[in-house]
Amino acid sequence: MLFGEHAVLHNRPAIACAIDTWLTIDWQTRNDDVIQIYSSLGEHSTDWQTLAPHPKLTFILEALTQFKAITEQPLLGLTLTISSDINSTQGLGSSSAIVAAMVTGFSMSEPRLETIDARFELGLRTIRAVQGTGSGTDLAAALTGGVMMLNPKNQVIRRLTDALPIVGVYCGYKTPTPVVIAQVKARWSDTHPLLLQWLDWVTSITEMAAEQIKENNLDEIGHCMNMAHGLMNGLGVSDNTLETIANRLRQTEGIAGAKISGSGLGDCVIGLGTPTQALDDALAIQTTAQGAHCILEKNHEHNSTIHRPTVNTKQTSTD
Repeated sequence: MLFGEHAVLHNRPAIACAIDTWLTIDWQTRNDDVIQIYSSLGEHSTDWQTLAPHPKLTFILEALTQFKAITEQPLLGLTLTISSDINSTQGLGSSSAIVAAMVTGFSMSEPRLETIDARFELGLRTIRAVQGTGSGTDLAAALTGGVMMLNPKNQVIRRLTDALPIVGVYCGYKTPTPVVIAQVKARWSDTHPLLLQWLDWVTSITEMAAEQIKENNLDEIGHCMNMAHGLMNGLGVSDNTLETIANRLRQTEGIAGAKISGSGLGDCVIGLGTPTQALDDALAIQTTAQGAHCILEKNHEHNSTIHRPTVNTKQTSTD
């Protein structure tokens, strides 16, 4: 997440980018109605009728539930084998990545999901069914790739550019996004005058950043990041560790600005630019222009099609 955290939950715009870190599903159809899931988080066997829950596979099973509700296509059994390079503890959008890969896989057999907008709508319903809230900004970036801006009022996704130079530093801990959101709500009522002014400030910075991103003006984008970070601090979602990391990044030659990425109180701080000196604790982050996509292969042994819905994710936790 680059700009607009928390404000996006109040129907204000947000900006996020996709990074070159991938999650892949080997998606094989079956001749029965069984759904077999293999993942590093756990293995699970169910069927289309029951879609029995699993505590660590909630996003996958909810995506299947949402798809079942909209499709008129025959529900064939599935064997889903999931592999991922994404570290789920660092706020890099692993939840939205699996949702994006699921809805992209569904699109291979469901005409209603031919467009990114339709896949985004189904994915957003999935995320909100699991979390109770969420703007879907990370989902949008995972689906589209590149750097994009989401307007949640009308769910319009606008691509700004293909790539930006980003570095990230993981603070060493994570506060679950719903917990952070609840703390913000407890501190600031929706009608508090300062919160309303805060939303206007964040919106202005996000919109200015979008224009500067299109112009590839790194210095001005960096100024916007520093301002946005200060507003996150004022909201109460920064702490001493995050402030120390942000200040250290700003003092690094080649970095134009730094801010919290995601909901705050943990996860990552990102810096804009290319540091001239090595940062020992920096995450390997490379933005990518490519979003979720499928590669089709034929499994001649079982006479079935293997879909490989592959998705990248971005620098954010699900917000």
